[in-house]
Amino acid sequence: MQKYYQFQYMLMTKKEKILLITILLFVGTLFFPNFPIITAISSVSFVFTCIFYNSWKEKIQLLKERKYIWWMLAFFILILLSILISDNKRAGFRYLDPRLPLLGFPLVLGLVYIRQQVKERILLAIAIFITIACSICLLYSLYYFIGSNNPSLLYNDSFTALTGQQSIYISLLVNISIYIFSFFLFARKPGSAKSQALLLVAIIYLFGVSYLLASRNMMLVLYLSTFLFCAWYIFKKKKYVPGFILLVGLSAVILLAFIFFPKTINRFKELAYTQFNYQHIGPESHYNDTVQPGQWNGANFRLAAWKCGWELFKRQPLIGVGLGDKKSRLSEIYQEKKFHFAIQSNKNVHSTYLDILFSMGITGFFFFIVAWIILPLVNNAVKKDWLSFIIISCLAIAMVTEVYLDRSLGGMLLGFFVVILSVDKRKEGIVAQ
Repeated sequence: MQKYYQFQYMLMTKKEKILLITILLFVGTLFFPNFPIITAISSVSFVFTCIFYNSWKEKIQLLKERKYIWWMLAFFILILLSILISDNKRAGFRYLDPRLPLLGFPLVLGLVYIRQQVKERILLAIAIFITIACSICLLYSLYYFIGSNNPSLLYNDSFTALTGQQSIYISLLVNISIYIFSFFLFARKPGSAKSQALLLVAIIYLFGVSYLLASRNMMLVLYLSTFLFCAWYIFKKKKYVPGFILLVGLSAVILLAFIFFPKTINRFKELAYTQFNYQHIGPESHYNDTVQPGQWNGANFRLAAWKCGWELFKRQPLIGVGLGDKKSRLSEIYQEKKFHFAIQSNKNVHSTYLDILFSMGITGFFFFIVAWIILPLVNNAVKKDWLSFIIISCLAIAMVTEVYLDRSLGGMLLGFFVVILSVDKRKEGIVAQ
C-alpha cells in the first residue's frame, strides 16, 4: 500500500499536495486539540490554501452550481435568527461557536473543485492518519493498564483519554476509516499482494479498535454494513469463496474480542433495561460494572430524554424555543417531570435531530435535513459515489444518539466530511485555474 500511495501522490499537482498536507494537519488537531498554537497554524494554513486554490471566477461559478451550499448557508442564517429570538442571547452565541464550521467549510472548502482521484487519495491519507492516531491511543491505554491492572482503561472514553475527545466521535472516524480502506481493497484493488494484505490487516485491526471504543451506535452500524456488504459481495458479485471467508473471518474477530475483552458486552446488556421512571434516583450504569435493573443507562435515559425533547418541540413546533433558551427550557421540562437524574447530571437531549427540532422548530429541522443530509446523499447517489454515500449515511446515523452540534469536534466532523465528499462534481463549462 505504501508504494501504491507514493505513486498516487506523485501524480498530484503541487497545489493538490499542499491541500493534502494542510488537511492532514487539520485532522491532527481534531485528535489532539490541546495545542492551541498548532491548531491555529493548521487552521489558518487550511483556510488560506482553500482560498488561493482556485480563482474567484471559478469560486463564483461553483457557488452557482452547488445548490446544496445555498441550503447550508440558509440553515446557518436560521441559526443566527434563532439566537436573536432567544431571551438568553449570550447562551445563544456560546452555542454559535461549535456551529461555525457549518458556515466555514461550505464557504472555504465548498468553493473549490477537487478531482475524484485526488479526493480518494485525501480520504486514504486521512484513514491512515486515523489508524496511526488510534494506535497511539492504544499504546497510551496499555501503558496505564499495565501499571494499574485495571481493564476499564482499555475501553470507551478511557481509550481516547489521550486525545481529550469522547469515544463516540473517534468511533465514527474509525468506521469511516474502515469504509475507506474497504473501498480501496475491493473497488480500487491495488496491484501488489502486499498492499492488499496491509489494507486487510488495517480493516481487521480497526474492527478491534471499534470494539474497544464500545460505541453501540457505531458498532451496530459497522456490523450491519459489513453483513450487507458481504451479502452483496457473495450473491451479487458471485464471489462465494472469498466472500464467505471474509464474513467468517470478521465474525471470528468479533467473537474473539467478546471473549478476551468482555466489558463491551455490558454496553449492549443495557438494551435489555429500557424501562424508566422519571423520578427514580439511582446509579448510572458503567461498562466496568454489572448491569442491573434500577440503573439509569444509555438506553433508558435516551428514551426518557427524547420524550422530554419531543414534548418541548410540540409546545413551539414552527420556530422552536430559540437556540439560546434550549437548555433552560429543556431543564424546565426535566423539573416538571422531576427528572432528577437528568437535572443533577446536566444532561442534554442526546439527539442532534431532536435538539434542532425543539430549538429551531420544524423550519430549522427541514433546512438542516435538506442541506446536510438529503442533498449530499442525492448528489453522491447520482454520481454513484457509494463511498461518499456510505460515509454521509454513517454521519447521519451517528447524530441520532448524540448532539453533535453542541461540541466543536461534532461540528467539525459534520462540516468537513459532508463538504469534502461533495466537491468533486462540476459542470463541463468550468475550467480549473
